[in-house]
Amino acid sequence: MKCLVLIAVVVPLCLCASYAALEEDAALPYMSSTMTSIVKPNTTTSHPTTTTRVTNTTAQTTHVTNTTAQTTCVTNATATNLSTTHVLTTVPPTLTPNFSLPETGQYNVSIKNAICIKATLGIQLFVKEHTEDFYFNIPPAKTVASGKCGNLASWIILKFNSGFVNFTFVNDGKHYYVSEISVALNTMKNLEKYYMGTVKNLKLFKATLGHSYKCKSKQVVDISANPLWILLVNTQLQAFDITGGKFGKVEECFLDYRIIVPICFGVSLFVLIIIVIIVYLYYRRRRFAGYQRI
Repeated sequence: MKCLVLIAVVVPLCLCASYAALEEDAALPYMSSTMTSIVKPNTTTSHPTTTTRVTNTTAQTTHVTNTTAQTTCVTNATATNLSTTHVLTTVPPTLTPNFSLPETGQYNVSIKNAICIKATLGIQLFVKEHTEDFYFNIPPAKTVASGKCGNLASWIILKFNSGFVNFTFVNDGKHYYVSEISVALNTMKNLEKYYMGTVKNLKLFKATLGHSYKCKSKQVVDISANPLWILLVNTQLQAFDITGGKFGKVEECFLDYRIIVPICFGVSLFVLIIIVIIVYLYYRRRRFAGYQRI
């Protein structure tokens, strides 16, 4: 019985220690909630305002028309230099006030028939106009990937109807990470605006060279002062040292651990309560039996 009591005390303590260690090891430079991370780097906007913002951004008025559809596809791009890719259609996207998760697409950049950037993720762009949020899910079937791969820096640009998203990866010798994200979106839904922004000096989605970064949780990056945000879901990325065109060993994001650890802690607490009840009933029964013999 003493062993059971000892186990009941030690197990939760070990889980608490592992949870604290996970929080100390978290290297992602963004604030996070239970499911969603909001990235706001320490840069300031070029627009005159009293609020600290994220990026240098520009906006201009344009007229747009019609809407687009969504499916899933795998896009491959072979490039030694960044080149302009003709998108399948030029119909501008329509923003919707109704939120829905974006479809997951698979995108590759290759050089000399070898994949040098591999990305699987769902992307949503959303803006705020007149206190109302408007959303646009990037359709993988209407998105074309291109990019450039180098020894120290690589990037992938995803072009869709009247817009693009660009991720720049940096190699620091031991790890790689996304150092810059650029977004452009030409929209309608009575907004008639061209949203554009760039976030620099980041260290997002960091992973060891030869490994892939993976995160099932939602991640949000504040792009510009327009305002413009990007939501990423079901993310798996890898740049540099890709063997056989496949993702390397997975490195999970801290947000995914934040979901698992509380569940384990709750289960261990439940087990502890059950053990305490059993020990109490056992000793109570022995004590009652002793009284009867007397």
